[in-house]
Amino acid sequence: MRLAVLDPLFTWLLLPLGLVLGWALARRRPDGGDKAGFTGEQLGGLLTQLSSDDPDQAIAALTTATEIDPSTAELHLTLGRMFRKRGEVDRALRVHEALVQRSGLAPQQLLQARYELAQDYMTAGVMDRAEQLFDKLAGDGAFVVPSLDAIRTIHEQARDWPLAIEAARRLQSAKGESQRAAIAQYFCEMAEEARRGRDTKEALNLARQALDEDRSCVRALLLLAQLHEAQAEYPAAARHYLKAFEHDPRFLPEVIEPLQRCFSATGDRDGYLLFLRDAKEMTSSSLPFVAEARLLAETGMDPLDHLAQGLEARPSRAVLADFLEILERQPNVVAAGLDKPAASLRQALLRLMESTPRYQCSTCGFSPRQMFWQCPGCKQWGTTAPADDVLRG
Repeated sequence: MRLAVLDPLFTWLLLPLGLVLGWALARRRPDGGDKAGFTGEQLGGLLTQLSSDDPDQAIAALTTATEIDPSTAELHLTLGRMFRKRGEVDRALRVHEALVQRSGLAPQQLLQARYELAQDYMTAGVMDRAEQLFDKLAGDGAFVVPSLDAIRTIHEQARDWPLAIEAARRLQSAKGESQRAAIAQYFCEMAEEARRGRDTKEALNLARQALDEDRSCVRALLLLAQLHEAQAEYPAAARHYLKAFEHDPRFLPEVIEPLQRCFSATGDRDGYLLFLRDAKEMTSSSLPFVAEARLLAETGMDPLDHLAQGLEARPSRAVLADFLEILERQPNVVAAGLDKPAASLRQALLRLMESTPRYQCSTCGFSPRQMFWQCPGCKQWGTTAPADDVLRG
């Protein structure tokens, strides 16, 4: 055998195939024949054909067998899965299509073959055919949960949110496990589309439906807040921003400036200060110190001492950047000629902040610069949130 031509992954995948071959050879009839129409030599030769980098010969040998018994059917299934894992979907399709077309296959093995074929089509991007097969399997009561989950994934990828909602509800019923959090995200996706189309009324309606599905959906609360703010409905906007923060304090960076705008528009400075006080108690973020320092500057007071306090209590790039900005304008710093070095340091810090990930997925750790409500890494919904801005030793 020329095993050297195989990549390590394929060599590892040959192990289960070898086990199946061994089982098949052990089941040969006493008269030297084989139930699947193979001689022992032919069946054992399949592994040689695979390891000599001639998989098409192995496929041809399998698909020309005149009979199918459990051992040969398992061989088809194992070989097809092996090809799919290697990315050779065309070969996986040939193996599994040949298998489902055979007569005399055991019912459970036929269902398994159809499920494998559906996965092949999904991997190949032939989503309509994959959906048909998965839907038929679920309707027949076979592989119900994985089939419905696959159908939901297909509609997610197509961004067909109404059908994704329908599939999620079917999955919820079959699995006995709530899918409401994902359904809320689908409503939010539709709300975002309506907002981009300037249909505010529909966007509000869809965001409310998302909140009906999942009362703790931060995305829906932020959407409602942004829509109300865009319509100058500041009390309603502030209420939803505050609810989003209460449900998940990690989203402080997303609400702190919008709340400042809303409270400023209604003249409720005390309400904003109360929020900042609560934010300091509920989070380890340094952003409340930054916001308080800016309020002090707006009233003509020197915020340097307050920023120094924040830098000591909760060191972060944001506090340091604001501290340097105030510092470089101090008369004694200018007189000493230290204003330009301070400005250069602040600019370098800002460039560093621009390249630092702002968000992180709590499931897989993926850390992007922009917000993704569905993590690109693990494909989970609602697991990404703003990263902690405090520098830790």
